[in-house]
Amino acid sequence: MKTALQVYGLREFLGSDMENVLKRVKEMGYDGVEWPFFAGRTPEEVVALTKAAGLEIFSVHVGYDDIDACDRERLAKLKALGFDYFVIGWLPVDRLPGGPLYEETSRKLRTFAETVREIGGHLLYHNHDFDLALVDGGKRRLDLLLADHPAELLGSELDTCWVAYGGADVNSYLETYGDRAPIVHLKDYEMVDGKFEFRAVGSGCLNFSEILARCGKVEWLCVEQDDPTPGKDAYACAEESLVNLKSML
Repeated sequence: MKTALQVYGLREFLGSDMENVLKRVKEMGYDGVEWPFFAGRTPEEVVALTKAAGLEIFSVHVGYDDIDACDRERLAKLKALGFDYFVIGWLPVDRLPGGPLYEETSRKLRTFAETVREIGGHLLYHNHDFDLALVDGGKRRLDLLLADHPAELLGSELDTCWVAYGGADVNSYLETYGDRAPIVHLKDYEMVDGKFEFRAVGSGCLNFSEILARCGKVEWLCVEQDDPTPGKDAYACAEESLVNLKSML
């Protein structure tokens, strides 16, 4: 398993200081980075800067607009640059199972997934807490979405924090979808006086020793902390997560 940082947590620095951001991520000891967007740079520039820092390229997030456009040429160029995984970062609730636009979205998603497969890539879905909501007689949106699309077309990028905060059991989800989850987002949180707060991996309420024991088939362990722990900066949180993670591996 390789370790990566989803650089969304460092987004405030990417636009003006991408080179230094990547250098610092490498110095922390991460193997690669996952890109949520390109922060005003071209994909070619981002790839060149990432490789120059000694980090690996493997995944980029896409959205519904990308699914709707289904631009094969753009997808092929991204794949040629080294992005093997295309991850749907989120879908609006009305486009998820149980929503009025789900059937339309599902058709477009299948076309997009087939295009990604044709160019040699792999499409994954990254869940949030609302994807674990119960619809259609008590079934979770995420389960319905993955059941409606074959594993060879749509895999999963399970997010540990959002699975747990959404009311489901992380270990059960890893056991159920481990075969179709080559990337797992390691994210932690804590409830403080009834308020949700992000935490560095291993510093919150989740039992990552148990979680990691179920990640045997995972290719990339990808740390993400959307916002820093109160009183700390984003760099400190990213480093703390990796130190804690390596102590548990």
